[in-house]
Amino acid sequence: MSDTLLAALDSNWSAADPAALTPDHAARLAELEQLDPALVALYRRGSEVLAGAADANTLRDRHTALLGRERGVITLGLAEMPRLSVDERKVRGKALNLVKRWLTEVHDARREAIALEREAADALDVTLPGRRGFTGRPHVLSQVRDDLLDLFHGLGFSIYTSPEVELDEYNFEKLNFGPDHPARDAHDTYFAGPDVVLRTHTSPGWVRAMEERKPPLRLVFPGRVYRAEAVDASHMDQFHQIDGLFVDRNVSMADLKATLNTFARAIYRADLPTRIIPIYFPFVEPGVQMDVQCVTCSGTGHIATAEGGKRCPVCKGTKWVEVLGAGMVHPNVFRAVGIDPEIYTGFAFGMGLERIAMGRYGIPEIRLFLENDLRFLEQF
Repeated sequence: MSDTLLAALDSNWSAADPAALTPDHAARLAELEQLDPALVALYRRGSEVLAGAADANTLRDRHTALLGRERGVITLGLAEMPRLSVDERKVRGKALNLVKRWLTEVHDARREAIALEREAADALDVTLPGRRGFTGRPHVLSQVRDDLLDLFHGLGFSIYTSPEVELDEYNFEKLNFGPDHPARDAHDTYFAGPDVVLRTHTSPGWVRAMEERKPPLRLVFPGRVYRAEAVDASHMDQFHQIDGLFVDRNVSMADLKATLNTFARAIYRADLPTRIIPIYFPFVEPGVQMDVQCVTCSGTGHIATAEGGKRCPVCKGTKWVEVLGAGMVHPNVFRAVGIDPEIYTGFAFGMGLERIAMGRYGIPEIRLFLENDLRFLEQF
């Protein structure tokens, strides 16, 4: 009988000495030898394979093979009891129950040992060197925005936020855009309704601020803007701007130039060439734009390539990159918000964060800011 039951166990199962789990293992073998020698080999093999189980899953499979309720070796042995004589049943029954109890104890001891081994493997080793946790960082545009806001805060400007979905009245009309101005065309502006647009600049914030507050005003207006433009190396259909507005008595062009010079020296290197040239904007008079020397081509208008060279894709060969537009607030804008242009004057400026970042860090492609490529973002 014992040989038949042993044959049901896989001969390739790993084995170990169960004495480490049950110190009285030798005494059990001796007791079983006296009671029923035929079961000694079964108990010895069963306890060894349970002790040799490497993990919880292996231990469970071996427990099922030995003590399972339907096809377990001990269960099959107990099922053969009716074939024995009364005297044999008394001896064999007692021996089988002892083997069942002892194998259960070996199984329980091995299961506890496996749990302790796993706990020890997962435990923190305080002698190991520490691992620096991953920490995120602000996007490069957020870094530039924060630097600009900190700069203008130092110059006395406060932050004003306005909606990204704007009324035509605020985005165009009160900023002195005529009814036939090209910017009002659907080819240049995203319309969400007949009189509702995705703002094309943050300048509508001027109008809302001047309607809500009385001069003197010194504010900056950060935010995202949208224009229906063809995307290329220096243009996107959505980007970020910061506008500035200073309204008070006797504000002059000299105040504007001083503010822009302070901005340029703080954001770019002190020796980077800049220029201010006249330009037309409907909401300022006179209007100017500030350009900085193109960092991508170092002011040459060309970049080196494997084929020899090509026109710089950022400055389009002009050697300069426009970073902001500015000027003195147009009297019509003051009248639209109820401020007397004979008493108050003011200057305003607006700059794109992407253009500032490209000039500051030598980034050749505006599209890189929205591609979420970690190889690019982790450089800043």
